[in-house]
Amino acid sequence: MATDPSEYELVRTFASLPRTTRGLPAAITTSPKGDKLFYCNGHSVFIVDVNNLNDVDIYSEHPTLTTVAKMSPSGYYCASGDQQGNIRIWDTTQKTHILKGTYPIIAGPIRDISWSDDSKRIAAVGEGKDRFGHVFLFDTGTSNGNLSGQSRPMSSIDFRPTRPYRLVSGSEDNTVAIFEGPPFKFKTTFHEHTRFVHVTRYSPDGSLFASAGADGKVIIFEGTDGVKQGELVDEACKGAAHGGGVFGLSWSPCGQKIATSSGDKTVKIWNVGSRALEKTITFGTAVEDQQLAIIWSSTSLVSVALSGYLNFIDPELGQISKSVHGHNKPITSMAVSKDKSFFCTADFEGNITRWDLGTGESKRLSPLLHKAQITGMEITSSGSLLSVAWDDTFQVSENISANIDSIRPNSTKLSSQPLGVAASADGSIAFAGCLKAIAIFNGGKHSADHAVNFPVTCVAYSEKKKLVAVGGQDSKVHVYSFNGAALNETKVLSHSAPIVSLAFSDGGEFLAATDGARKVVPYDVEKDFAVASDKEWTFHSGRVTCVAWAPGARYLATGSIDTNIIVWDLQKSGEHPIIFKGHFSCINQIAWLDSSNLISAGQDSVIKHWKIKTA
Repeated sequence: MATDPSEYELVRTFASLPRTTRGLPAAITTSPKGDKLFYCNGHSVFIVDVNNLNDVDIYSEHPTLTTVAKMSPSGYYCASGDQQGNIRIWDTTQKTHILKGTYPIIAGPIRDISWSDDSKRIAAVGEGKDRFGHVFLFDTGTSNGNLSGQSRPMSSIDFRPTRPYRLVSGSEDNTVAIFEGPPFKFKTTFHEHTRFVHVTRYSPDGSLFASAGADGKVIIFEGTDGVKQGELVDEACKGAAHGGGVFGLSWSPCGQKIATSSGDKTVKIWNVGSRALEKTITFGTAVEDQQLAIIWSSTSLVSVALSGYLNFIDPELGQISKSVHGHNKPITSMAVSKDKSFFCTADFEGNITRWDLGTGESKRLSPLLHKAQITGMEITSSGSLLSVAWDDTFQVSENISANIDSIRPNSTKLSSQPLGVAASADGSIAFAGCLKAIAIFNGGKHSADHAVNFPVTCVAYSEKKKLVAVGGQDSKVHVYSFNGAALNETKVLSHSAPIVSLAFSDGGEFLAATDGARKVVPYDVEKDFAVASDKEWTFHSGRVTCVAWAPGARYLATGSIDTNIIVWDLQKSGEHPIIFKGHFSCINQIAWLDSSNLISAGQDSVIKHWKIKTA
């Protein structure tokens, strides 16, 4: 039931960050030209343009969590693996990503994938029950050898890019193995590491390969027979390359250098010929600053931190040129600044990221303001952030447009769990809708609690009309007048299911309510809250999670767990609205930037900017 795509366009995408797991390498790869990054989060594979991070393509056909994706050397296909041990091979040249084939490889998560240089063979490894890896022909899935010989899960696999073909793998049994073929069979193992081997990678010409592990060592081997050539050693690290486990290793395109990333929160660049350490890039001191992956792209080095941050490093200068601070957990709350220059998103774990609408740059607010899921945010005209979360606090963080690294919020403990916040433009008056009461704030100070006898689900405020609308689990919208100090209930609007979201239009002329029974209801405030649409608005096929009015109070946008965005026209309320698939999962937040641009944020940790072709 989608609408004609000419009625809307996707302007840009703010991609999710890669998913990370402490103690395991993160998977990030590049296209053969090095101009695109491939990484995984949720059920999706993200393809991000290195030179324009808002140019994002998303493949989301995996039925379970994705783990690693690798593009073929030909550039026509991508092989992506998931938690259940399946590999899907799909076309990268079309937006539809036609599926070439699905192959069950091992009975457990896939950790790494490698293509042969002729794009005909694929090797995949991971933690299976009966085997840890497999080599097969990409077009038929026929076996092309046997990857046995290591006794524990295999973390890494790489094809020699030239003939005679070899495969090198790293395993949790502390060994590096070499396989010769095709068909591939075990040749020998090397016991140079004393702990898990996290990564094995061939140089671009295949003359050497390197391995790195949890013991902090990086060892270089000859490419055909695997004779040890030497070791990369930093004198400051007691005979190892790093002071922590080495999770990532990448050769420069010229093959003269190696970049390594480590749990000691550094990235190092080495000269392969002289084995000398050239540059050390040091990140912060927190656990989240551990660097779990590194890849050499066409323009820079890209490392992945435990926090999921993507750090772009200039290898010549040895400096971080930019960092991407999005989310890799579901986005639960969003607020746009009054001047529309920036917006903030918050995720399930309480992280808040500020996005610049002009440049698309992102920056995480620190320190962490809330220790639990954030359920509501508002940005005031002076640039302060009001936020409520499941840690049962209401916080005011001043001037987040300028100050972002050392925020000292003003925090107030609430009487019960908050589920939303609404405020005047300058933030002088604010309401936190809590489970058992509506907390009233004057000038940032808690002035009163208005007790209610129903569980609150959401709250909205019209500054012009001095009205507060409160949604309840009791399937009713309770409308209160506000006299500056206290609330007085003036109207109750009944629905057939619990209220999920509420929004007043800018001038307070209309109130929109959405509920769990798929309904969107616009009420005319001037006409004693009469329903303002000619027909019932039930085009969504699931709970309607969010609602927002465009400036001018004619258009209304809603998002739902059915993954669709619907734009409704109040002047043509009996006609078919604009409907389109917004995300690959539940849409949690929606907001207008002007009368034709809106942004949506989803359970998939992705934010999208849309342009609607309204009348």
